[in-house]
Amino acid sequence: MYKKFSSFEELVSDFRTRDLIALRYADDEDNLHDISYAELAEMIVAETKRIKAGHSDVEVVRDEQSPETIVSIFAHVMAGCDIIIADPMVPDDAVSRADAAATAAKAARAEAEGETGSHASPNGEGELLFFTSGTTSRSKIVRLTSQSFCTSAWSGQSMLACGEGDIILSILPLSHVFGFVCSMLWGFAYGATIALGRGVRHIVDDTLFFKPTILPAVPTLIGAMLKFDTLNPELKVALIGAAPCTPEVTAALRAKGIDVYLGYGLTETSSGIAITQDLDEPEALYPCPGADFRIEEDGEVTIATPCMMQGYIGAEPMFEGDRFFTGDLGWFDEKGRLHLKGRKKDVLLMPDGTKIFCPEYEDDLMKHSSLPDLGIVMKDGHAVLVAGSLTDDPAIAEDIRSKMLKKVGEYNKSLQRSQQIYDVIVRKEPLPRTATGKLKRYELQDEIDCSC
Repeated sequence: MYKKFSSFEELVSDFRTRDLIALRYADDEDNLHDISYAELAEMIVAETKRIKAGHSDVEVVRDEQSPETIVSIFAHVMAGCDIIIADPMVPDDAVSRADAAATAAKAARAEAEGETGSHASPNGEGELLFFTSGTTSRSKIVRLTSQSFCTSAWSGQSMLACGEGDIILSILPLSHVFGFVCSMLWGFAYGATIALGRGVRHIVDDTLFFKPTILPAVPTLIGAMLKFDTLNPELKVALIGAAPCTPEVTAALRAKGIDVYLGYGLTETSSGIAITQDLDEPEALYPCPGADFRIEEDGEVTIATPCMMQGYIGAEPMFEGDRFFTGDLGWFDEKGRLHLKGRKKDVLLMPDGTKIFCPEYEDDLMKHSSLPDLGIVMKDGHAVLVAGSLTDDPAIAEDIRSKMLKKVGEYNKSLQRSQQIYDVIVRKEPLPRTATGKLKRYELQDEIDCSC
């Protein structure tokens, strides 16, 4: 049975007992360097003492895929600081949003301490604050703990084991829970070596440089590695999460002799709560230990898990009793395996794991264009804008489409590439709506799918 750690302090204490390599990284000349678990523990403990002397409450830590970042994350949490990990690769306002979230977190911490006389974290360590996937103003700030993350790592280990001799390549942003747990914390908890990627210029070919045995990745990244044939022969396991993965990608990986595991999780659940076990059917997911799934009457997946968040900052969670409403639709097969079939609510999940909050786009584009009947759906893995109630004259429709494409092009300049709108579809019929005027997005999506 694998050990379940209850805090970062307990985990780092265990580091001192290991005669193994914890971190591998490259300098600017691509020379490799290793840091042992014992050395990493000493670095974290020393930094923890320094931070405690500074009496900080909430800190923004920049994710730069470096030993210093790893040490800073552990040390701040162990010193009792809440932290927000800012991804420097997302749009310009990401760090300023992280700073604003830190201010909100300080206010929430002060309020909690005023009511209870102490910080609310169950083990006295600081909390880790993560944005729900996406970069729009609608994403929430999720409060997670070292205990929930350690439990998540243990749950994953119970389903897919790593350990001594494994090299896990860390190229996913640590500012997202999938990257934080699966490309870093999981390996640290159970003795693997974490290889820190060399940055965005090498994101596709770091596999050949570091020769990992386990690769956590999003579907778009795996697809690029397949396209450029950069998957190293030592790679045994691909762990794919954050977005749906096509059967073509999983088949191509399996053809290379790589075991494919698909994972399902949420920011609110500290990462993975279900994962592949039958390698010939990677899309059929088994619940992780302690994950209690239920399919509600309308098909929505709800979950109760020991890895659950403490709550949001400044927003109410989607709870009913102890169950979290995921917004995902799913079903169980005869073996009790979970199958996912899309989103219930007005969110599109893009292939790289980012999300689009459709009503925000639709409201903005209605103001830009003065067209009242617009809807955002998916087509061929991209977001497209559908405009209804316009004209049955093909020439007029094409003129409207051309003007809308210009409006969309201007709008896209403020968006991350994967979240941009790739096409405009003009139709003469009104978009399908409820009696109260709400867009029937899944009905519109079905129509677009059928027309492809």
